[in-house]
Amino acid sequence: ALERLKPDPRSVGLYLPTEKPERAPAPARVDVLALLKDFKGDATAAMVEAFESTPANLQARSQESVLPSGLKLALLPKGTRGRAVHATLQLHFGDETSLRGKGTVASFTAALIDKGGAGLTRQQIADQFDRLQAEVGFSASDQTLNVSLSSKREHLPALISLVGKLLREPNFAPEPLEEARRQWLSSIERQRKEPQALISNRLARHANPYPRGDLRYAPTFEESEQDVRAVTLEQAQNFQRQFYSAAKAEFAAMGDFDAVAVKAALTSAFGDWRQPAAGATPFVRVPRPLVAAPAARFIEATPDKQNANLQGGLSLPLNERHPDHAALMLANHIFGSGGSSRLWKRIRETDGLSYDVRSGLGWASIDNNTGWSVSAIFAPQNQPKVEAALREELARSLKDGFTEQELAEGRSGLLSQRRLGRAQDASVVGLMARNLYLNRSFMFSQEIDDELAKLSLAQINAAWRKYIVPAQLVLAWGGDFKAAP
Repeated sequence: ALERLKPDPRSVGLYLPTEKPERAPAPARVDVLALLKDFKGDATAAMVEAFESTPANLQARSQESVLPSGLKLALLPKGTRGRAVHATLQLHFGDETSLRGKGTVASFTAALIDKGGAGLTRQQIADQFDRLQAEVGFSASDQTLNVSLSSKREHLPALISLVGKLLREPNFAPEPLEEARRQWLSSIERQRKEPQALISNRLARHANPYPRGDLRYAPTFEESEQDVRAVTLEQAQNFQRQFYSAAKAEFAAMGDFDAVAVKAALTSAFGDWRQPAAGATPFVRVPRPLVAAPAARFIEATPDKQNANLQGGLSLPLNERHPDHAALMLANHIFGSGGSSRLWKRIRETDGLSYDVRSGLGWASIDNNTGWSVSAIFAPQNQPKVEAALREELARSLKDGFTEQELAEGRSGLLSQRRLGRAQDASVVGLMARNLYLNRSFMFSQEIDDELAKLSLAQINAAWRKYIVPAQLVLAWGGDFKAAP
């Protein structure tokens, strides 16, 4: 009792009886038949277009154009259940010099957009979103402001108009800024103690050559806290004025909508929003070249955390256009990404050591700088066995290669996964905007599918052995380890 029954986590409740308790009124009986006697329903609500989301069909149905401001559009109207429509807007801004030291300010500016503007209060904006049956999110990363939108057919033009006004006529107020600051500081404080956040930060900082303030720099938790505390209202106001415009931007929509009405709304909201003449900062992409990172092994102790985490990987000199792209993608799917991957079968199913284990590829679109990663969640006492199993499976895949059966199953699974992704409107909208930014079409996806379909076992084994080099691995372990792993 002395060891276990500590006073700190106890909760005490007192029961105070009363002779006349106050209770909510009993609900009145509802006559459902009477309420629905005149209901006619919407005959079009159940009409869903039979649309096969092949790259060829997606490309053929996409309506692409460019507004005078420079905003690129990709509209794909089609029938959907409930007349739903998904859309995304991306605004790109700044260059390496003008954005130095402003990464946190950019994030705060985006977070404050829907907290007041266009003559509306925060509550009025929320009410407008509710009236338009809309879900809208604003966020910023690197050099891009991302706006996600979802609504219904009849509301999309009005929603575009409202979002345009909020972006162009913001009203940054002290209270929302301080609320965002408190939330961000609270998040940083939580991350200081979480194994996954600790090792992610350790890996991001490993061999990072950039100075503090550079967009590519990985700050410590202490530096992030300092940056968050330093953001001012004036900085957010100046950032919006200096960087926001539709000069380099993309808008994509897919679902049930009137393309003519949507384009008219976009033209009204963004058609003349060019980069401001005074103090203009045109968008110039900040390059992210490959940085050679020496092999390393890190341990982060997180006392009292029941789960432990592994993260690690390699930086690879290739991008989505590289001839080895499809072969390495398929090899990784067999090794650690598919539902029957080697890592999952060995570490999760056979040995029962991990709750989740996988490997993945973060493909670069432009720079030859793709990341291969491996991750796992497990009980801290299982760390030695998890590491041994990982290294054994990695060595076996390189020595013996994959099998014809794994190739057939992996190819089928990966192609099915890609087809399923193209059947999700929200996912396709993101791909549409990305295609606009990269000046590519859906046929690029078809080219990858075609290559995956004809890859030989020799090709995927060769790609795997060429790029996955265990001696260059960077691994980070975080958890409540009783002894150093």
